[in-house]
Amino acid sequence: MTKKRVVDFLLALTGGAIALVGYFYIEDWYYWVVALGGGLLMLIFLILMVRDGRAGPEPPVRPADGMAHPPAGSLTEIVLLNEEDQALSSWTLYGKTGMVIGRDSGENQVNINLANSTYAGTVDVEHAVLNYSAGSWYVEDLNSKNGVSVQKGDKRKYKLAPGHPCLLARGDILYIGLVRLMIR
Repeated sequence: MTKKRVVDFLLALTGGAIALVGYFYIEDWYYWVVALGGGLLMLIFLILMVRDGRAGPEPPVRPADGMAHPPAGSLTEIVLLNEEDQALSSWTLYGKTGMVIGRDSGENQVNINLANSTYAGTVDVEHAVLNYSAGSWYVEDLNSKNGVSVQKGDKRKYKLAPGHPCLLARGDILYIGLVRLMIR
């Protein structure tokens, strides 16, 4: 029972006690008003208590920025890298379930737009997709012309076959054509 429901219950009991005292000491019209007021108070707080019980668990308290903090160890962003491994741009992964990587041509909308990257010519309009499933992120090639590769922690580069998702980990580098994206 939540604190709010306990308070509602105690206030309903108080209203019931006031109603009983007013009822047993009815000698004047004033006591009728007290009894009715106490009964009304009891009814209101009983309704609130029942309604609060049906609302389900309370949502987690969110920080001032409006986003809850991601769980420790989860992947939170994808970063566009230049040749010197410096971050040029980044996109947030937290709170999303899927993101399309490609070039925004006006007719299509991609979540990670690489149209202004140095090697944009090697990126298809819809090149790859990131999917969040069962607590992990996966990348999948969407039959792109220049392919998708993943450089894992062992520093080896793995070329993906279209339609076969690859599990991502922190520090992995995606090669979308010749464009490099780091997973953080």
